[in-house]
Amino acid sequence: MWFSAPVREQLALDGLAFNFMPSWWARNYGIEYGRRMFFDPDYRLETYLRMERLVHGRFPGIPLGSPDPTPVCLAPELNNAATPAAVGCEVHYPLNNYPWSEHLSPAKVAELKLPSKFEDRCPYAEIDAQVGYLNKKIGCDSPPLWPVRGVLNDAALISGTDVFEDILGNPERARGLFDFTHGVLERVVRHNHAVGFRGMLMIFNCSIMMVSPQTYEEWFLPYDLRLHSLARELDMTFGIHHCGGFDRYASVYRKIPRIEFIEIGSQSDVGLALERFPEATVQYIMNAAKIARGSCREASEETKSLLRAAGDSASRFRLHVPDIEYGTPEENLRAIYRSCQSG
Repeated sequence: MWFSAPVREQLALDGLAFNFMPSWWARNYGIEYGRRMFFDPDYRLETYLRMERLVHGRFPGIPLGSPDPTPVCLAPELNNAATPAAVGCEVHYPLNNYPWSEHLSPAKVAELKLPSKFEDRCPYAEIDAQVGYLNKKIGCDSPPLWPVRGVLNDAALISGTDVFEDILGNPERARGLFDFTHGVLERVVRHNHAVGFRGMLMIFNCSIMMVSPQTYEEWFLPYDLRLHSLARELDMTFGIHHCGGFDRYASVYRKIPRIEFIEIGSQSDVGLALERFPEATVQYIMNAAKIARGSCREASEETKSLLRAAGDSASRFRLHVPDIEYGTPEENLRAIYRSCQSG
């Protein structure tokens, strides 16, 4: 379960959210993730409601969480391990971290073919069953949405670093794996449309920073353009998560006709992203390690600098403070919040 706590208050920008890692919950409150967080919907819901209350009480003065949270239908999450699990990769469930997956052998990667249906595979079967159960339990009607990831992300998680070597040394084999992961993504997106989803198709390009902008344009932009066309066909908006440095890739991403949401990594030029993509909301991912090691003053100054860079476009600019580990100075988080209040 990815626990992200949005600040429930109008600020000098479009939004601010804090994401607390499983290790933060384990060390502070003894909350365990593990297999139970994924396979036990009652435990996951009870834990979520507890987290909402805990984060509300821990940060007085910041409108996070809730003293009396409303039950919600929380689908089980494997995060980056979702597509690998569906194709047979072994998944591990740490008590103090998110699930992670092992790679397939080259021989098994070579045998991958799109199945006729995904409904009987984990995590999709678990999502369908658990969402149905929680809908009945709490009286709601949430659709069983399957997780969307990214073409290179999934390929790297399935095969490891071999896929990067294959781009140069065995392009035919690399192309076969990318066609496969794109096919999985398309199947997932069409399923989500079929169960009523009309929101944002967000693709995850975390691994794109491991290739050059030129390689992205040659190898992966065509897949992203096809996914963009699919989003339009299915009446969805389109977003890109690019958690690395964004600036070098901006001109290539601009070849995608319209992007409603872009998430960019630390060290990216906020002003450049907002200027080059005037139709988009831009979310900046702050550097969690820097916040953990830095001072309260440094956290405040960086936040104010980012707001100045957003300038008149602050109404479509958001900040995300992810991966908060145990030991991160909480006054630094308060400093970020106060800076967003004053602008």
